[in-house]
Amino acid sequence: MMTRNNIFSFCRIVPVIMLMITVSFPIMINAQVPVPVEVSKQKIVSDGKVYYIHEVLKGQTLYSISKAYNVTVDQVSRVNALQENGIREGQVLRIPASNVSGTAATQPGQQPGNQTQVSRNTGAAAAGATVAANPQSQDERYIYHKVRRGETLSTIADEYGISVRDLKRANKGLLFPREGDFLLIPRKKMSEESQERISMPAANTAVPDSLQQDTAALAELPEAFTVRGEKTVISRLNGTMRVAVLLPFFTAENNVRSYIDSTKRDAQGNKIYKEVVKPEGWIYEGSLPFLEAYEGILIAVDSLRTLGLVVELDVFDTGADPGQIDRLLWSDALKETDLIIGPVFSQNVEKISSWAAEHDIPVVSPVGLRDRNILENKPTLYRVFPSENVAQDIMAGELRRHRDSNVLFLYADSAMGDPVTADLWEKVRNVMAEDGRVDSTSLTPNYFTGLTARSNAYSGVTSLDNLLDAGRENVIILASTNTPVVSSTFSTLHSLSRKYNIKVIGYPEIRGLETVDLRYYYDLGLTVPAESYIDFSSPSVQAFTATFRKKFRTEPIAESFAWRGFDIAWYFIGGIATAGKDFLKDPGLFNPALLSLEPDFRRESKLNGYENRGMFVLNYRKDMTIEVVRPWSDQETAEANVQLPVKNPSSDSLRQNPAR
Repeated sequence: MMTRNNIFSFCRIVPVIMLMITVSFPIMINAQVPVPVEVSKQKIVSDGKVYYIHEVLKGQTLYSISKAYNVTVDQVSRVNALQENGIREGQVLRIPASNVSGTAATQPGQQPGNQTQVSRNTGAAAAGATVAANPQSQDERYIYHKVRRGETLSTIADEYGISVRDLKRANKGLLFPREGDFLLIPRKKMSEESQERISMPAANTAVPDSLQQDTAALAELPEAFTVRGEKTVISRLNGTMRVAVLLPFFTAENNVRSYIDSTKRDAQGNKIYKEVVKPEGWIYEGSLPFLEAYEGILIAVDSLRTLGLVVELDVFDTGADPGQIDRLLWSDALKETDLIIGPVFSQNVEKISSWAAEHDIPVVSPVGLRDRNILENKPTLYRVFPSENVAQDIMAGELRRHRDSNVLFLYADSAMGDPVTADLWEKVRNVMAEDGRVDSTSLTPNYFTGLTARSNAYSGVTSLDNLLDAGRENVIILASTNTPVVSSTFSTLHSLSRKYNIKVIGYPEIRGLETVDLRYYYDLGLTVPAESYIDFSSPSVQAFTATFRKKFRTEPIAESFAWRGFDIAWYFIGGIATAGKDFLKDPGLFNPALLSLEPDFRRESKLNGYENRGMFVLNYRKDMTIEVVRPWSDQETAEANVQLPVKNPSSDSLRQNPAR
């Protein structure tokens, strides 16, 4: 039986047979005599610049690598964002190619000089194709193509009538193209039609950074998404799926089981150095949430196996080093994968999802992502935890239930300079305009930070008192998640709640603030969207808790990542196993009963990824209870089985209550 105390040993040894798990983590380079450095033949283009890709070998130092490539240590450190702990064996470094002897003139991917731009007469965006006026400045075997916004390896290859494989061969080291990069297009591999068009004189100049017409037209085609009805019940599955889990377990940090304590001094004032051994159950704090998510994934995988599905699970420790993702992509370890769960940092998600889009592999990150535009040009990326855009739609939509109320929009950034605040304000205005309620008597914006001068401690209360209406309900849209602002706002409004009928609508993050008295939420009737909700009275949740306790000798708390780990794995693995590729295009085809999520994946364009719009709405009541409005509460749903691994799976299953 696996416990949390030996989870990392489990990851390294047991899964080799049971789950086919591979754990990959960096190895620190020991101090030793530097070994010779051979200049790499692999290159990559990034932001219009050419870099050599160098994999650090044992014994190599940052100085020896920099000297071999004729660049400074500072250049290498800056390009790779190296920390003070230096480099590691196996780490992949980007080395600027401009200073390396003999490489500046004609290396693949480098920006050519003296170019004449050519565009197709057909009107397609061939403005990225360039040819050199001076033959000595360019290899005549190739045409240079400048990558435009929205382009992928597939679209570029189709434009010139070549295969993606030939495109990659001509641009060795290319993982995925970025806007502004220059790629080599092999003339001999181009179709006759493409060669004729490229050789024709330019009839006009295409608009820079525009998408190809065929791609843009494809993005505009309407998509149909299945509306959820009855819950999907799985009784039997077959086939095999390979799933890759990319999470920062920080294995190296967890392997350090002792440290030197120098906080105490002797009678003479000298420091006392003492080795302290960490407790047996100690786990590195940064890895804990992802360890919990992995535990939930394991239970889901075991559950699906009881239904007959063969799941091959490959697990990689990505740590916090972006170079680990580069190395993973170079190794082709993910090439045959059916689903990728992770990674978690937006920079790594950007790399993985761009690569996955070329290979038609779905990517699901188990955390909320800060980048608002992360889904752009990532058609196989699924955003499980909604952005603030979805939360804003729900917050503004709540005003439809308060049509006769006085609405006060509180914001804390001067002149609504934050685009997020401006977006919420616009959505609030649009909802209010539905009933013609956009005049100052019904909707008032007010700048409020809660900061007051010592000599006038009640100025904050007075400023809001003048805007509230004693004759009707006052709805406060709190357009801030800043802790001091939120705390001050609730304190101020609560002092006014005896005089006025006040209701607050805010962002999901408000729920987790410990600086606000919980009673304020109930007294002010707080309404917030929530990305997840766990009903601990549900038989399904209780059964999961029992299984978790038996397997890991502890129980998942409400904030544990174990819930999301289980739901993500069950939903996506089960969906693909049930409906195949159709599920990935229309996730509504699979509607299982989950523990904490109510997924509703949609996308605005076929060029972009999917975002989950299924959020709960939590209404705090004065009687100290919380009303939970589920995303699909207005539709009929049926009870569904979510089977967990038990001795006799056919006779024991986990049943979840219907949505309500």
